Amino acid sequence: MPLLRFRPSHRCCPPRRWTPPRWATLAVLLVLGLDAQASCTSTATVAGLAPGDWITPGDWITPGDARVHTAPPMGWPMLARQQVVLLGEQHDRPDHHRFQLASLAALHAHQPNLAIGLEMLPRESQSALDAWIAGDIDEAALLEQSQWYRYWGFDPELYLPVLRFARDQALPLKALNVTPELRQRLVEDGVSTLPPAQRHGIPEPVPAIPSYRERLEASLEEHALELGGEGFGQGFDDDMIDGFVYAQQVWDMAMAQGLAALVEDGHLAVGLVGMGHASHGEGIEAQLKSLGIADVASLLPLSADDACEAEAGLADAVFVVREDKHNEGPRLGVGIESSEDRPGLVVTEVVPNSPAEAAGLRVGDRILNFAGHGIAHPYQLKALVPRVLPGTQASITVTRDQRRQTLTVSFPIVGPALDVERGEGTRQHQRPALQQEQQQEQQQEQEPQE
Repeated sequence: MPLLRFRPSHRCCPPRRWTPPRWATLAVLLVLGLDAQASCTSTATVAGLAPGDWITPGDWITPGDARVHTAPPMGWPMLARQQVVLLGEQHDRPDHHRFQLASLAALHAHQPNLAIGLEMLPRESQSALDAWIAGDIDEAALLEQSQWYRYWGFDPELYLPVLRFARDQALPLKALNVTPELRQRLVEDGVSTLPPAQRHGIPEPVPAIPSYRERLEASLEEHALELGGEGFGQGFDDDMIDGFVYAQQVWDMAMAQGLAALVEDGHLAVGLVGMGHASHGEGIEAQLKSLGIADVASLLPLSADDACEAEAGLADAVFVVREDKHNEGPRLGVGIESSEDRPGLVVTEVVPNSPAEAAGLRVGDRILNFAGHGIAHPYQLKALVPRVLPGTQASITVTRDQRRQTLTVSFPIVGPALDVERGEGTRQHQRPALQQEQQQEQQQEQEPQE
């Protein structure tokens, strides 16, 4: 459990005594990914499988017999002749986004008429993407006008290199998703019940093939404990599973329809999408085929461990990434809650022995600014805090008792082990006297709230 917790006006996870949520919401919570693969580090090492290699899943049998390539086995020229290329990702992995950027550059070298589809944003964000490509707005305006933090929430720094590349090359960007509210309506009421104009022309998805349903059901069960705690997900009945599977099909079809529109405009459509949507040809690819788009290729990034266990049919090609060392960055140590009628985030919890407590944050404070950035959404704070270097400080502006105060938060250098419930990670890495001294030196501006 992270030290930075947020509630965008409701709990982000179901309570212990769980009642079935709307399936569109659960579909959003479950970020599809590949099932964990058995470790095969020694096999991969003996076979010479290393970061930078390309393989075809299932095309290598034993150590020493690996068919390893320096480019996708089918070649970039052939990939550039496809109608759609799907580039998978796990959304919080920098190495996956570097793979996507390099793949986009290689495809663009062979097919300049390329357009990029983004799972991250709904159709309502399209005007902001168009303005960005035209050079009419800067990065801050792009994030604000696209409502990035509302619709996606993952740190935009992970995606900005691709967005900058698209603008530098004047490549169209297309928002592939729909808003959570619309997705929920499509799932609960059925796609065909809404007039086409209200659903962006998204058609009814084709039914999931048995293997896709099995994978989704396995993913649902695997993530059930993580989503809801002990006892969550026990005894899913057929209706519940059907609802969850249909939610994923609607999501797949929404993105497939957006990519198909790019193809109809004469582009090579490259989709940046979650791994589960791009694997086994069962997600977006199956929906694309129902729309008459048959020339589709999928490329996935995997670690050497996972690549050596990748089964045939997982993707058309796999790129072996160099995994970044896991570094979650510093933690603030607050629970926060947003409200639509007032700016900022209300502090609902201060974790004992955390940087937030040492800085003097209190329950009821309303956070307005962190490290020079205005805060309007929980995901903004979640993205900004890890960027602070351990061992340094950041300012945080709050309102308390209708007065504005600026506090200074010190982020100590923490070890790898962190017991969040006890607030560990702050006590043994910074002398209490130093913490008190820094707290006494904080500059606190007090002025009436505007």
